Amino acid sequence: MHFVIIGNGGAGISAIQAIRSIDKKSDITIISKEKYPAYSPCSLPNLIGGEIDKSTILRFDKNFYKSYNVKFVKNTEIIQILPDNKKIIDSKGNSINFDKLLIAAGAKPITLKEMKGINLEGVHIMGTLDSAIGIINHIKKGVKHAVVIGGGFMGIETATMLKLRGIKVTIVEMLPYILSRMIDSDISKKVSDILKNNGIKLILNNTVKSVNGKKIVESVSIDNKKISCDMVVLAIGVSPNTDIVKDSEIKVNKGIIVNSKMKTNKKDIFAAGDITEVWEQIEGRKGSFAIWPNAIEQGRIAGLNITGENIEYTGAEVVNVLDVFNTPIVAMGQTSKEIGKCKTISRFTPQTSKKILLKNNKIVGLQFIGTIRNTGTFYSLMKKGSDVSNILNRLLDDNFFINPEVISSKMNI
Repeated sequence: MHFVIIGNGGAGISAIQAIRSIDKKSDITIISKEKYPAYSPCSLPNLIGGEIDKSTILRFDKNFYKSYNVKFVKNTEIIQILPDNKKIIDSKGNSINFDKLLIAAGAKPITLKEMKGINLEGVHIMGTLDSAIGIINHIKKGVKHAVVIGGGFMGIETATMLKLRGIKVTIVEMLPYILSRMIDSDISKKVSDILKNNGIKLILNNTVKSVNGKKIVESVSIDNKKISCDMVVLAIGVSPNTDIVKDSEIKVNKGIIVNSKMKTNKKDIFAAGDITEVWEQIEGRKGSFAIWPNAIEQGRIAGLNITGENIEYTGAEVVNVLDVFNTPIVAMGQTSKEIGKCKTISRFTPQTSKKILLKNNKIVGLQFIGTIRNTGTFYSLMKKGSDVSNILNRLLDDNFFINPEVISSKMNI
């Protein structure tokens, strides 16, 4: 039996570990378009900020693949999948046969190819270890002012780390407020204040029209004015890397469509991680939920089922945790924009901001700044679909506590 895994990220590595927990003998080949062994993309901003070094970002030592008896093929991109022939073709023209295939090729950074000047020296697209190393090398040459395009999770993390390196930072976000996929506008305002108080400038409701310079970045154009800078970082977000299944007849919507066993519509072909479209645990909405724990769990489920097990995936977590200048920000579930009409309860102090979104007396969203207290309990309530009407006036009390083990669909505490 030959198991082939496309993608060396969280899902792919988790699948290897799951397969080997059942099957010690079958051949496994894992293929990566990058030159590095497995690393944690979540830590890329920390690498840029100097909080960790390159050796720390690598998840395992150099003997990992050997110890799991896995063939690691690096610097290789898969350009075609032929499900009926059970083979894949790489960019070098090589054909690789498989008995069972896992597509875990992740997501790719969103770029603005139409933007003038995007190929100038000093423009970086955040999302890979190579891009982070490029930013670090650029900083070593001397950077005074960086413009970060994108006010989402990755953009805010990257901007924070650049600022900690002593660089002047401006964030440009096309929407009216930052972190719009995570939090509501009122909570976003609190995060904006933290950024501004730490010296980061925000330009909202706007876009960079062009990056200017002869060979290297000199400025960006926004509306009718130019902002001088010597670094531009695109951190707009990611999208599932579904180009890999083009013309394969593998079904795709927002990502590769899989069932509860992580199987695609093609026999013996599975998919896991950021490339997939799955359902989330709270409302059952389908989408791409590109969060590291989701990729790890999906890879585990896929790996077990590839060996013949019959394990079901329970759905993606919708949890984001972000640290902005030592202030924790936690967002769970949906935002008000996604939910529509809903009830909100909130509590604001100089140190913390708490907001809970409810629908039919059930918690469907949570947004906290400055505290993570009780967030695990709240997520348990959300997953269980608990009616919290009897404890509504206590939910945001700092002393509120429920043992997650006794959570039920109807809370009568």
